[in-house]
Amino acid sequence: MMQLQIQDAFITTLFETQFHNDKDKFVEAIKEFFTQKSKTETYEYNLLKAYSSGELSIGQIANILNISKLEVMNLLQKYDIPFVEVDQEYLEQEFNAFA
Repeated sequence: MMQLQIQDAFITTLFETQFHNDKDKFVEAIKEFFTQKSKTETYEYNLLKAYSSGELSIGQIANILNISKLEVMNLLQKYDIPFVEVDQEYLEQEFNAFA
């Protein structure tokens, strides 16, 4: 038999009111939530990798996800994907342009 110990008052209220103390339904809902969250994060990550490789722009990703460009930039930070990739050649060109 499954044993649940809930310390959080909000979660306890949710368990009692929305799930009527049904542990199986509660656990299934949590599993479904994390499964969906994982799918969403995988989708976001794949779109951001497409940005990183030059296949999509920030604006295109914003349109696909129906979020703002700023939110896309926050996702780049969340997944530790650089907004701009700068290599040595680019730095040398920029430096030489001012020399």
